[in-house]
Amino acid sequence: MDEILQGLLFLLAMAALGYQLLAMWVLRAWRPVLTEADGVSLLAADETLPALSLLKPLHGDDGHLYACLRSFCLQDYPCYEIVAGVQDADDAAIAVVQRLQREFPELDLRWVLTEEKTGRNPKVNNLTGILGACKYDLLLISDADIVVGPHYLRQLLPQLADPHTGVLTCLYRGLAEANLASRLLASQINSLFLPSVLVSTRLGPNIFCGGATMALQRSTLQALGGLQRLADQLADDYWLGAHARQLGKATILADYVVDTRVQEANFRVFYQHALRWARTTHSVQPMGYRLAFFSYPLPLVTLLTPWLLLGSGWGGIIPLGMVLLLRLVYHRQIMHKLSATDTWVIALLADFVGLWIWFHGLFARQVAWRGAQFKVGADGRLGGQDGAR
Repeated sequence: MDEILQGLLFLLAMAALGYQLLAMWVLRAWRPVLTEADGVSLLAADETLPALSLLKPLHGDDGHLYACLRSFCLQDYPCYEIVAGVQDADDAAIAVVQRLQREFPELDLRWVLTEEKTGRNPKVNNLTGILGACKYDLLLISDADIVVGPHYLRQLLPQLADPHTGVLTCLYRGLAEANLASRLLASQINSLFLPSVLVSTRLGPNIFCGGATMALQRSTLQALGGLQRLADQLADDYWLGAHARQLGKATILADYVVDTRVQEANFRVFYQHALRWARTTHSVQPMGYRLAFFSYPLPLVTLLTPWLLLGSGWGGIIPLGMVLLLRLVYHRQIMHKLSATDTWVIALLADFVGLWIWFHGLFARQVAWRGAQFKVGADGRLGGQDGAR
């Protein structure tokens, strides 16, 4: 029996090692377009481009909102509007939008105060009000903490124009503040989350759809049941893509990688943020989430090493040495691909914390979001909340 157990543990360690190799292989072939490399448009300057509405759901100002929104005001695109939405007349985001309105008077930049309450998801409530103020049929939803390059819209348009596209989405690179909590979350985005999406996409059709970029036709949104269909879902972005796929349209993952500003005040805020993401993934892909421990090869093999040593002597440390070496090579690879600067110490620490958060996400039934605690049902629907929104 002991030999069988040792064999199973060794196979588990080898599977984790195999995932690491697969992630490295996928990354090797990946050709991302980063914001700082966004220097050439894929479309001719005189090409007729459809008018577009940019929807920006806002909630407060973390100090980076001006820079984030300003990047969308600098788009090399002939006709687009930016409609920002808030649900509180005293929201600090309003002053930021007004500042940009003065800086870019020629831009169709507006903000709306909406009291829509279509469900329990505060972001969807905000978007519902914003959508009512949008003029155009081509829609692009983007979170408030996103930074893009000047040709972002032009880069995305060719794939969005394909009639088989339901929703076009992008991955994002974490740019962290100097504190440890922010650097941990950015490292988890860059080294764990982003590669896992690429691996999943390589193994099958893309099912990822993220709030950093969600572009679609208004007719597609209406056909899938409108924003109201997402109003009680924690994973509103995932379900937007999923419902579009039910219409026979694809969720396309663009090569363009936007930036997200990561500013976590302390470890507790970071942990709540990461746990909400984990619980979101668990709600939409429960089986895939349970198997996701393979995407943490170093901490997983570290935990298995004592049992491997018992059965194989010092030979049981070989898998740990191999996975550690590969993890360091992989770290350099992902930092090169993303032009990121996460240190290997932060990356390894983020791996171990990430595995614990994955484990917690298996059992968590509440998430913290915008100052409130939401219950999450087995189907991913948001229940009652405590605290202010």
